[in-house]
Formats: sequence, structure tokens, C-alpha cells
Amino acid sequence: QTMPSRILDYPVFDADNHFYEPKEALTQFLPDHRKGIIDYIDVHGRTKIVVRNTISDYIPNPTFEVVARPGAQEEYFRHGSGGKSYREVMGKPMKAIPAFRNPAARLEVMDGLGLDYTLMFPTLASLIEERLSNDPVAIHVIVHALNEWLHEVWGFNYQNRIFTTPVITLPILDKAIEELEW
Repeated sequence: QTMPSRILDYPVFDADNHFYEPKEALTQFLPDHRKGIIDYIDVHGRTKIVVRNTISDYIPNPTFEVVARPGAQEEYFRHGSGGKSYREVMGKPMKAIPAFRNPAARLEVMDGLGLDYTLMFPTLASLIEERLSNDPVAIHVIVHALNEWLHEVWGFNYQNRIFTTPVITLPILDKAIEELEW
């Protein structure tokens, strides 16, 4: 087990952690009649996400095999871009590590950082609402499929330390309440 970089007299709860969803996060639990509403294709050697037959660049790298380094936007959030481009703000990318996709590996990283607890949020979920704003039923179906995947892979409470937040989308109030009760 990794030793934390410092020892504190109180527990530390990080309320803004994110994981990166693999392809199956949005597709594995889709009902048969909705299969294909989310897909991944190769475009000139780059994987792109397809939402209802339309390629989306909303998230330029939906596989998250290469990502920005944790903390890459710290200076941006402290001082603004300083005239730097988005790519310059994000800095040199890195290959995704197991801790970005796996709760057991994330616990090891948390231990090394001295984090006791965290709220864990998805990264790709916002794409669903943004791209399907004219089909609220589809949004609810895909969000539920994502939540089923979250529950299976991360759980909503992993070892009383990682609390993964399910997504509750609001276009249809009765469906939102149904998801909350699920």
C-alpha cells in the first residue's frame, strides 16, 4: 500500500473526482430496441462517438485512452488562459492509467494522495443530454443504461470510500423520479 504524502489529523473528502467511461458504459445495458443509438467508429484512425447516426466531436477523444494530466487546468482556473489555446492549457497528455477506470486502482491512488473519501462523477454523461436534447425518452433510456453500468463496475458506494454519483436526467419528471427511486 502506498504511503500518503502527508498525514493529517482529520479525514479528507474530495468532492470532485472523475472517472473515464469505456465504450461499454453507454452501450452494455441498452435495451435491444435502442442498440446502436450510441456507437463508436473509426474516422481517419481516430475513434469517434456516434449518437443517433451523427458523429459527435463534443468530446474529441471519447475512448479516453490518452487524457489531460490530473490538475492540468489548475493555472487556468486560478488565473485564466493568459492567451493560451485550449491545447496549451491542457498541456502534455498522458496515457490513461487503471485508476481512471477501476475503483480498486483508484483507492491506491487515493491512499497515495492522503484522500480518505471521494465523490466520483462520470465524464462522458453530459454528451447524452447535449446531443439528444430533442429526444428526452432516449436520454432517460441511455442514462439508465449508464447508471446500470456504474452500479456494476464502480458501485455507488465502493468500500465506504468512493461514492459514485448516478446520473439523474430531468427532461421527463416521472422518469427522473423513477430513476432516483431505482
